[in-house]
Amino acid sequence: MKGSSEGQIDIRQVSISERGAVREFCDFPKRLYRNCPCWVPWFDRGLRRIIAAEHPFFEHSDGACFLVRRGSGTGCRTVARFALLEPRRFNQYRSKRDARFYFFDTENDPQVATAVFDFAAQWAHKRGLTRLIGPQGFSGFTGAGILIDGFERPAAMTMMNYTFSYYRPLIEGAGFSKYKDFVSAELIAAQFTPSQKQQRVMELVMKRNRFRVPQFRNRREFRAAAAEIGRIYNQSWEDHDEFVPLTERELKELTDDLLLVTDPGLIKVMRRDDQIVGFILGFPDVTRALQRAGGRLNPLSLCRILRARKRTRTFIINGVGILPEFRNQGGTALLFSTIERSLRERGVLSAEMTQIAETTELMLAAMRDLGGRVYKTHRVYQRAL
Repeated sequence: MKGSSEGQIDIRQVSISERGAVREFCDFPKRLYRNCPCWVPWFDRGLRRIIAAEHPFFEHSDGACFLVRRGSGTGCRTVARFALLEPRRFNQYRSKRDARFYFFDTENDPQVATAVFDFAAQWAHKRGLTRLIGPQGFSGFTGAGILIDGFERPAAMTMMNYTFSYYRPLIEGAGFSKYKDFVSAELIAAQFTPSQKQQRVMELVMKRNRFRVPQFRNRREFRAAAAEIGRIYNQSWEDHDEFVPLTERELKELTDDLLLVTDPGLIKVMRRDDQIVGFILGFPDVTRALQRAGGRLNPLSLCRILRARKRTRTFIINGVGILPEFRNQGGTALLFSTIERSLRERGVLSAEMTQIAETTELMLAAMRDLGGRVYKTHRVYQRAL
């Protein structure tokens, strides 16, 4: 690969059989962000499953993880890591020829960034792909983009990436342009208590459209409805450019992950008569517990996560789906109103709405109606090949 006065830049794929390389892929960002109080690590176990291609994404698509090293001999050190994905199912569904980059973590070095993206372009070109886009992961539920505004606030668990401010000039300097922004909004409890007028409107919406939002009492009830929620997701997100239907295994894994970090009372479904027509997902914010875990999932870290889940007074809203025919009948506002009430019952101090696409007008309107204030922006980039 490229050489410089600081030494050769070498990019190599990480194999699951190389324990040292796997460990380095997991540990490099921990060193890079070691003095940053806002970054949150993925679990090492999850990263190893991705390197081993055991994630359900790899049942229909392809990809690989890479380490970037600079120098030689004893002076050789890791300066970046990244993953490249060929989302074959998405490309077929959307008639695209995209390659994605993800898990992009790097030192502030334009030469390293140029080497990474030149390598990525060659990787994609060999596969007949015509656009490189990212950071973008395995589905709409894995956080996309780099942070371009809101660097002073911690990441919302691992739902959206935290990156340093220098990532933007590195990516743009490598020939990328904006594809789409995703915003996060903060809701302060004292500012989103609904008025009597709003409550009357919600009651009228429910009566007129035969809507109801029953409460899940336990995990068994949620699991029984999970397949139907998945069906609603696959139908309601059809008009999102990033959407591809989740497979049965992807839905199961998502359900298992949901139940690890939330409780059924924060998952709301909207029914019209006996049919589920919409949902909204809420999560206790266990960011600090994930940071303390440092990527390790063991009995101690799991205990801390479960304890934080019960005690936290900050929450995250991420994931809303409503069948298109019910969006303009007050369904979006009803779901937000219902989860807002559940959060207040838990003594909420604040909530964060994450991953709202700048093109999603109804979601943005619902956020503003609750008094939300946009305070983070993530940007996904694209580059023609």
